[in-house]
Amino acid sequence: MRMQWIALVVAVGAVACGSGFEPGDADAWGTHESALTITTEDQVVARLPASTGAGYGYGEYLPPGYLTSTGTYPVIIHLNGNGEFGTSPTEADLLEVVTRHGALKKIRYTSQGKAYFGQHQVMVFTPRAATNWQPAAIDAFVSFLVANYRVDTTRIYLTGISFGGYGSWQYAYTYGSRLAALAPMATNIGAPGPTITQLKNVPVWAVHSFADGSSLSAETSWLTGVTKNYGLFQPVQVTAPAQPVTYLFPGASSPTWTPQPGVVASGSAIARLTVLPGGVHDCWTQQYDNYAFWDWMLAQHR
Repeated sequence: MRMQWIALVVAVGAVACGSGFEPGDADAWGTHESALTITTEDQVVARLPASTGAGYGYGEYLPPGYLTSTGTYPVIIHLNGNGEFGTSPTEADLLEVVTRHGALKKIRYTSQGKAYFGQHQVMVFTPRAATNWQPAAIDAFVSFLVANYRVDTTRIYLTGISFGGYGSWQYAYTYGSRLAALAPMATNIGAPGPTITQLKNVPVWAVHSFADGSSLSAETSWLTGVTKNYGLFQPVQVTAPAQPVTYLFPGASSPTWTPQPGVVASGSAIARLTVLPGGVHDCWTQQYDNYAFWDWMLAQHR
């Protein structure tokens, strides 16, 4: 899932620095309608681009009752890492790729995961990119989901791992105000520096192993782009932990980071960073296995 640093540095220039989603632009959503036929609920399915007209092939989970209801549903969108980039020739191949990590893995392979996401009535989508994550392409996919599924647009959640963590931050830099929460993990490239104004008032939970070679400084640099919205311009100072530690940033009311032992999912902090001991790149499996994390995510509203 790692890439060589020389290739990663080149990708930094892809971060958009222009204006993003503004209130009143909601009509731009839902403009990617297709002749998509939805007949399956409560199981994971894979959809190739040729069958949907979406820019990505993707995995899909719709909770039980979706086909007969008329209501809207929260959405979790998961961006995988470099190891999952590519093009799937068949639905079976795509299904294998999009269920390697995240919520779709939990739903497909564990009864607890399937029960949890079904009971919480949440839709889950994992797109597969060919070579990279581009903010505009991700946003076109979000627009596709809004056009073709009954999406509660106040509850769109984005999470990503490794290169997908970077893709999540990139998307949020331009379109973050469309999100109810953001959860990047093991982000492998640092931020460009400016304040991420699109993430003001959007809760963020980042996760990273302390000595991961993809560099904890990448995660903290993006988080500094968040805290600048509230007057804190210095990055969070992290020390090597013996056990998981979560750094909490309350926001304007108390613009400082405070460490707490453990993986802390409670409270109203606008930003939090959980640091795991050691250098294992895969910090996400532990986080995704923790249902308190999903409780935190699904409690957020835009």
